Amino acid sequence: MKKKKRFHLGIHDFWKSRSGRNFLLVMEACLAASFFAQPHLYYNGSVSRFTERFYADSLCICGGLFAILVFLTVKQIELKEKTNRILTRILAFTMPLFAFLWLEFYNNAQFWVPVFRIPAPYLLLDLALYYAIFLVLLLLLNSVRNASLGMIILTAFFGFFNYELTVWRSMSFIASDIYSAGTALSVANTYQIQMDVDSAEFLMLAIVIVALLLKLKSLPLFPKRRFRFIYLAVCAVTWIVICQVYVYSSFLGDIGVDFRVYRPQYKYRFYGTLLTTIRTFGYLHVSQPEDYSTEKVEEIIREFQAERESQDNPEQDEGREGDFAEEIRLPKKTPNVIVVMNESFADLKTLGDLKLSRDYMPYFRKLKNTIRGYTYTSVFGGNTANSEFEFLTGNTLAFLPDNSVPYQLYLRDQVPGFTQTLKDQGYSPAYALHPYYNTGYSRYKIYPLMGFDRFFTSDDFSVFTDTVNYHITDEEDYKKLIEIYEQNKKKDQPFYLFNVTMQNHGSYDGTLYETGNEVQIEGALSYYSRVEQYLNMMKMSDEALKYLVEYFEKVKDPTVIVFFGDHQPDLDEEFYNALLGEEISELQGEDLERLYQVPFLIWANYEIGDHFVEKTSNNYLATYIAQITGIETTGYLDYLAELKKEIPCINALGYWGADGNFYDLKDESSPYYSKIREYQLLEYNNIFGKEDQISSFFYLHGN
Repeated sequence: MKKKKRFHLGIHDFWKSRSGRNFLLVMEACLAASFFAQPHLYYNGSVSRFTERFYADSLCICGGLFAILVFLTVKQIELKEKTNRILTRILAFTMPLFAFLWLEFYNNAQFWVPVFRIPAPYLLLDLALYYAIFLVLLLLLNSVRNASLGMIILTAFFGFFNYELTVWRSMSFIASDIYSAGTALSVANTYQIQMDVDSAEFLMLAIVIVALLLKLKSLPLFPKRRFRFIYLAVCAVTWIVICQVYVYSSFLGDIGVDFRVYRPQYKYRFYGTLLTTIRTFGYLHVSQPEDYSTEKVEEIIREFQAERESQDNPEQDEGREGDFAEEIRLPKKTPNVIVVMNESFADLKTLGDLKLSRDYMPYFRKLKNTIRGYTYTSVFGGNTANSEFEFLTGNTLAFLPDNSVPYQLYLRDQVPGFTQTLKDQGYSPAYALHPYYNTGYSRYKIYPLMGFDRFFTSDDFSVFTDTVNYHITDEEDYKKLIEIYEQNKKKDQPFYLFNVTMQNHGSYDGTLYETGNEVQIEGALSYYSRVEQYLNMMKMSDEALKYLVEYFEKVKDPTVIVFFGDHQPDLDEEFYNALLGEEISELQGEDLERLYQVPFLIWANYEIGDHFVEKTSNNYLATYIAQITGIETTGYLDYLAELKKEIPCINALGYWGADGNFYDLKDESSPYYSKIREYQLLEYNNIFGKEDQISSFFYLHGN
């Protein structure tokens, strides 16, 4: 009896079969339909002449690539064995170079227009990374063709992902984003994938290259297993060297590859994509300061305490900015403390001549009995948790790796700070409120380490709660705050709550049906609809602040409300350029600091007077609160109160001295450099000291 032949069709054979080709043609038809379904990729209806409305380059490039793709699908191409081997060898040497050029063109590096932009040393370091990745793909896939396919797919994915990330938050990928992935996913539903002409051409080219590579036969690179083990050892050594040189050593810093910049994409264009990316991994590791030791920290603390004890009149500098002791009438009862860090609350009028139909924060500006002014954050457009960190701990991002997120990278044990200081003197339990998911920036893990006893999130709000742009409004947030206060206030205990709002979170789509359009931009900037949406959100925040203050004006117990923005909003870069009158990519030092300035105020329902603070920073805000509440302070809080007399404002970009001048953090010629070094050593002991932490200095009663 004749045995039936078993039918078996491999994937490679399937693509060569009639059914496979028909399937590919159907998929290609869908691809073409998806292109024409997005007119912005090839048509601009605002142009007057019909013939000029079409993007000729987009239609020609995408159309030409599509024709090549169809040809490769329909045409059977059989390469001779010798030709296949020659092409495979050429591919092995050129694919990493091609991937490099391809990705950099997509990132607008503009290699030969007008000159080769990436300096030769950085170019060589970039190429070394691409070839090292290709070595790993060769090991894993055991084929030059398959490794080349992997290289193209990885490059296409990273290029498109990086582009979308830049569109969403005006900031390219950095290493610390790995730790923020959960937070990013939680807000991903508020963003939309955006495809532009360059992206369409980039992805179309990727598909065509994949189709071309599939015409090659896959030749095993390691027919014998022992050769693969040798190759594995070579790969391992290569990557150990790369990690040591690129990440753990100071080599990249020594040759000028830095990352202290407004937006990382500018460095991506100068150093190259992969070199810049791997440089950010080096920032995840915090190096111990050169002259750091526990003995040195103890010496700084002793000298500070001795100096304070030797002062006959601790208030001798009370006339200086920020010291308002003589005008504050402390209440007999310990005040309640409510802190509101308002999402993206910023005063754009400070950046330039912004003409508006009406003010967007009139109540904030007119509120009396306040300490108000401007605080300088260390972040722009995102990374809210870093502003929290600076306020709650008194530490500054100035001494931590650029663009790092301490909540997710460095905080593993109990954290000394403002919350724990309040708890140690009766502000217990301590409450935190954030009307979104508790997983954002790992707050559900970090807040207990900070000393918070209860964390209220969006889960504690009704499903009928009002929202704007998918986020719970400030007014609804404050209603919940008041509800928490009324349910938990005690006669013999002060109340403390830290609130991070969510209403003004991006992205902004320019729609005004939820916000209204009372605030309209007039003049040359009137067509920025996303900015108008944001400004009307700001007006809603201002009205909500009025609601909150008016409630506590009627509360008999003394209460202090601290209100400040976490960072400026992530709006159109062209808008900022027009408002500032210069390219933000060119801003440096003190000029760049304008993008990190946000308003703050401290209000009380008892007499504190009216005071204006021109410049301060988040790490100092708790010292103002201590001054108007009369709470007991830690040694660290006392140190910060004295430090701000000499260095009134410090953030990740630099600092201002009492002489009014702006200084770089590494400027050894600064008259305040020794104070900066002291602060850095104290902060390092605070965050990373572990068992050597001088807890008696950072806690009221030790740890």
